[in-house]
Amino acid sequence: MLVATFALWAVPSRNNEAAIGGRNIGIVGRRLRDSGEASCGIVEKNVDYVGADLGKRYGVFTPVVCATKCWEEPACTSYTFAKWQGACYLKKGVRPQRKPKRGLVSGLRPCHAPPTPPPRKVYNYSTSPLRGIAYAPLPCTEGCFTSEDMLQEGYQPLWGAPPARDDLQVIKDLGANTVRLYHSIGLDGPGNHGLFLDRAHALGLDVMPGYHTYNAIYGGCPEFDCYETWKSYTLKAFQQGFRSGDSWHPAVSVLLLFNELDFFRGYGRAVHARAAISALDGVLAAEREAGVEPGRVKLSIAWSNAPGTSLDGEVTGFAIWAFQDVASCVAKPALANYTPRTPQKLMEEAYRTRWAHSINVQTPGILGYMKEHYYRFEPTPWFIGEYGANYMSQEAIQKEIGGMDDVARNVNDPFMGMAFFQFQTAYFKGGSEANFGLFRLGDRLATVGETGDICDKGMACKKFPVHCLTTDQGSLPAFVRGRADAVAAAWDGKIDQSRMC
Repeated sequence: MLVATFALWAVPSRNNEAAIGGRNIGIVGRRLRDSGEASCGIVEKNVDYVGADLGKRYGVFTPVVCATKCWEEPACTSYTFAKWQGACYLKKGVRPQRKPKRGLVSGLRPCHAPPTPPPRKVYNYSTSPLRGIAYAPLPCTEGCFTSEDMLQEGYQPLWGAPPARDDLQVIKDLGANTVRLYHSIGLDGPGNHGLFLDRAHALGLDVMPGYHTYNAIYGGCPEFDCYETWKSYTLKAFQQGFRSGDSWHPAVSVLLLFNELDFFRGYGRAVHARAAISALDGVLAAEREAGVEPGRVKLSIAWSNAPGTSLDGEVTGFAIWAFQDVASCVAKPALANYTPRTPQKLMEEAYRTRWAHSINVQTPGILGYMKEHYYRFEPTPWFIGEYGANYMSQEAIQKEIGGMDDVARNVNDPFMGMAFFQFQTAYFKGGSEANFGLFRLGDRLATVGETGDICDKGMACKKFPVHCLTTDQGSLPAFVRGRADAVAAAWDGKIDQSRMC
């Protein structure tokens, strides 16, 4: 146990003794009481004040802030700070039952107002919030079976410059700065994927390409070890336009190694973690082998908002258990039953400097939840990989997106921003899954009325009609009408009607 002081607002113990592990807590405590020292400002490390609870404050990250909370509450006479909970326990008794507990900090009410703590520091991207659109506009007005690799050349009539439909310009017009994709690496759609990246970069749009998640289940990752497969995916991506010189293409901002990997848990308790860590290992190995510098390119996995408990048993909640599994298994790969090929030091450095956690959500309120629970992962940033907003009104969507923007502008807050789900109605899914599109497909064809050959390693090549875009409701529920308008209003963008049906 260490009796410590916090600058001018704490009164030091006369003896300032240390007894790590708490063996001499009783002796030190008796000396403090018997000596008649001041009844304020004493601070003790590795000590818990048990009982006499006045209240609890969450989102507290340092003992100084906890002491400040006690100072601000007139009835508070002592406190206990629990770092791993991000919690401050205010006490109405002066140093109630003192018990040794490693990691806790307890103290008496400060003698004077504590100093203002410095702002938290996080590895955020910039003061510009991430404003993304999830992009997977399959050219189907009903059920169909076609490739989800949207970066292949055959889809250029959808996203290319005029006379193509120019979806990327439509996204830019909304006020977005990022395009989030799925299955762009590893599905083996033909052609130069750099054409999509070039068009996005010319418009000032960042790109978050996703790896082919499904293949981790369907044969791509033996025993959920994705090292060789994700390494080969990345090396081939460098040949298909994802590389520029000795770096990633300048449009690439985040590599999404998986989407909703937590559903793998049905195959075993730790398989999601093994897939995650081995895929990270494979991507890092591919960069080294190809001589490609990471530059600004971040790494992430978009988890669902499912509940769970982490493999180490330390974290329980919505998605945060998965964040903990990534962090703990990078530090201790044995938790995932995995032995990295990349040196441990480099794995940890990649997590420290390049990782961003991500979560897909349909409902509002996630920022409040993360404010209470995300503290343990700082300074690593996080973002919303899919913001569904299903059944929400235009006004509610606009208000929440605007609030997200405000939080994401704060460089001392770990929240980066969000990707709205999604660009176009997914007609092939049906039911409530069709409610998410900002735009729908119109009755007439676009200027370039047909795709090129669309195919990948799982399906033969075929051409599809290219329909124009519309914000009309069609046969969907009335609330879908205002989704694109809500996004444009929140992001100071527009909907160019000359590009609509």
